[in-house]
Amino acid sequence: MSFDLTREPLEDAAGRAADLFVEIYRGLEDRRVDPGVDRDELRRLFRHTLTEEGIGLLPTLSEFRDRILPNSMGTPHPLYLGLVNSSPLPAAALADLLVSCLNNNGGAVHQSPAISAAEQEVVRVFTRLFGLDPSWSGMVLPGGTFATLQGLALARARHFPDWQARGPAALDGRPVLYTSQAAHFSVTRSGVTVGIGDDGVVALSGTGRGSLDTAALEDRIERDRSQGSRPFAVVATAGTTGTGAIDPLSDIADLCHRHGLWFHVDACYGGAAVLLDELRPRLAGIERADSIAVDPHKWFFIPIAAALFLTRHAELECRTFAAGDTSYIPQHGEADAFRRGIPTSRRSSGLGIWMGLRAHGLSAVRDAVRRNIELTRLLERLLAEEGFEVLPGGELSIACARWEVAEGDPDEIDRLQTRIAEDVVRSGLAWFSTARHADRNWLRFNLVNLYTRERHIRRLSGLVAETARRLAGGPV
Repeated sequence: MSFDLTREPLEDAAGRAADLFVEIYRGLEDRRVDPGVDRDELRRLFRHTLTEEGIGLLPTLSEFRDRILPNSMGTPHPLYLGLVNSSPLPAAALADLLVSCLNNNGGAVHQSPAISAAEQEVVRVFTRLFGLDPSWSGMVLPGGTFATLQGLALARARHFPDWQARGPAALDGRPVLYTSQAAHFSVTRSGVTVGIGDDGVVALSGTGRGSLDTAALEDRIERDRSQGSRPFAVVATAGTTGTGAIDPLSDIADLCHRHGLWFHVDACYGGAAVLLDELRPRLAGIERADSIAVDPHKWFFIPIAAALFLTRHAELECRTFAAGDTSYIPQHGEADAFRRGIPTSRRSSGLGIWMGLRAHGLSAVRDAVRRNIELTRLLERLLAEEGFEVLPGGELSIACARWEVAEGDPDEIDRLQTRIAEDVVRSGLAWFSTARHADRNWLRFNLVNLYTRERHIRRLSGLVAETARRLAGGPV
């Protein structure tokens, strides 16, 4: 039977979907954080569910409630302190439904006229937040990895213009990119993807929580040049995902200027610090970057995936990503996104950012960011009172702590941290991970949540302390 929209129970299905939306948001604390379900059992649950004939809208929504919802990670739960995945603003979540209904291709303005205009407003607002010149260009991409990759593709095009035609054969020395050992792994992945290889990505040791050491960076650049390599870019981080370190952006901007290098800033996580007067000075120098990546789907509370790429080099974008034969695509005198970035077809995720901020305002995000930081510092104090070693120097919403055992084997103490995290996660009461820093394992708590309050943090501190004592064999 051919598909007939008039026969679909749209009104009832929309009502059921609205009920699920309310159930998810109103019941955030009623479900486990980690569902604790066996993966093989889940695969069996979904096996043979896709057949020639569908079961209909309403039964499928019922199966969502029975099969998907109880077996999903409770990312918006107040005690999810995990992998920089945020609790989305309700309006932004609703926008995802509307984006899918319209199905406008954000790759071209004429294919998504209203949503493209909304995205341009998003770019304008973020340009203002970071103190950038209004001439900067920007677009929404599906994740920070894509934004860093696009920045490095532009850096390669600027420094090695013959690469576009001849590839690596155009160079008389190895291209080299610099970053810190604490930088996100996507930096190395992006470097490999643009063709410079693992050996072309130099990850330098850091100071404190992992901030890039500019003196060591300059020494390495000069040494590499003297040996015939071709340094071309530095990726600095404003908020590392492991420990929340902020690289000295202004000093790195000076260094890049002296050496003629592309300066890319990964502000995917920590970029929201620009909202706070007390933290904005820590991002000084970001306005001197050549390109910036920031993920609204992290600390601006937008659903995954919505990364924002910004660059001061609009003309270079058009030269680098110029398309081939596109005679079938109407032209309207402006550079569409598909002509100045990696994606051709592009989900119109800018609408989610616009709707989230339009409905709830920047002030809601600002207040949540400040509260997340305050609660993270509270968690550090509570854990220290319980006897944990706490990693000092925290500025953003990441706390790292260790339960030490007197005269214990270092490797066993590292394994203890993992066991503590796994035990709490299995309980379904909270979710956090561990991170490697300074050759030791640390419990890592990352708060990017609209709904976490002091009572949740006090509950978490007690739970983690009780678990640590029990697993270490001490008094509970």
